[in-house]
Amino acid sequence: MNLFDEIDQRKKDGLFRVRKTLDSAQGPLVTIDDNEFLNFSSNDYLGLANNEILKSAMIDAINEYGLGAGSSQLVVGHSKPHQKLEQKLASFLKRDAALVFPSGYQANLAVASALVDKNTVVVQDKLNHASLIDAARLSEGKFVRYRHKDLKHLELLLEKHKKHNLIIMTDGVFSMDGDYAPLVEIADLCKTYNATLIVDDAHGLGVLGESGAGLPEESGLNQDQLPLLIGTFGKSFGVSGAFVSGSALHIEAFIQKARAYIYTTAILPSIASTIDRAIDLVIDGDHLRQHIKTLVKSYKKKSNELGLKINESESHIQPFVIGGCNETVALSNELYKDKILATAIRPPTVPNGTSRLRLSITAAHNEEQVERLVCSIKKHLGEN
Repeated sequence: MNLFDEIDQRKKDGLFRVRKTLDSAQGPLVTIDDNEFLNFSSNDYLGLANNEILKSAMIDAINEYGLGAGSSQLVVGHSKPHQKLEQKLASFLKRDAALVFPSGYQANLAVASALVDKNTVVVQDKLNHASLIDAARLSEGKFVRYRHKDLKHLELLLEKHKKHNLIIMTDGVFSMDGDYAPLVEIADLCKTYNATLIVDDAHGLGVLGESGAGLPEESGLNQDQLPLLIGTFGKSFGVSGAFVSGSALHIEAFIQKARAYIYTTAILPSIASTIDRAIDLVIDGDHLRQHIKTLVKSYKKKSNELGLKINESESHIQPFVIGGCNETVALSNELYKDKILATAIRPPTVPNGTSRLRLSITAAHNEEQVERLVCSIKKHLGEN
């Protein structure tokens, strides 16, 4: 099939993707073509992407450090803001050290070149993010997957491959279902089988844990139980970039061996400085985390009152599963006419037959906006 036919087929199958261009900053209300939309598609979970404190911090940092980083961090791109950020991250996450990357994708790809060899078996949850899957596929090791959160299946795979070096990689909070990985139980299996646990908690950091340090903090896991924690700054922190944190030995291995770190230009010094300030806001953001919990309860209560079938997720990510691709796109389009952004998520991002609206409830929303969303969904489902 040529490219023209392939793209045409995607349109027929309801899999064609279309970008929307925002004319405003991120937030619960955004502007598209001079129209205001209620936004339930953003990963700006704590509402920090347009925060005045962070904007001022970035402007100050630009005035002091300029714009570009100049090179990779191993040449002359490692500036004082990068050093301070990595030290602060390590303290925040209670890890020995941390390393900053331009994106979460690069942070996960770094695993492939730094930790995996031909004698390694990488074991992953079936519903992991694409960046974790690609990291394993591009590595020299063997890649196997266990059924979503199925500990018995995971143990069977660990037993089968126990003569190899074992790495288990999982999302913390799963980005499309909003549920949590059973980290304590997985950590116990790692201890039994001498496996290394790597968790990408991009969607849990900032929202979960007493200080916002994510699902590992909420689960009470220390560095010995969870050797490597990966996360991003483009969600709860409101900025961009990513990190890997763990033992000093692991981080040194990434510096020396990770191609995705060695051969990429460093993040802007101004971004590093802004993230540094964002960590303070996350730590002090318990009122934001509590507000999200209140809104999630309101969403579920109103949905139940209107007879809508909702997911069991208790997190800020609320998937509203429709099933078919075209039906999901149709509902998303109807909500768009109501000036509500609720993106249709389809395969291969989610399994076949589970297309959905991925609803993101943030600290910047209010109860009236959540009720408006639910009522609009109910209205358009009733019309179909």
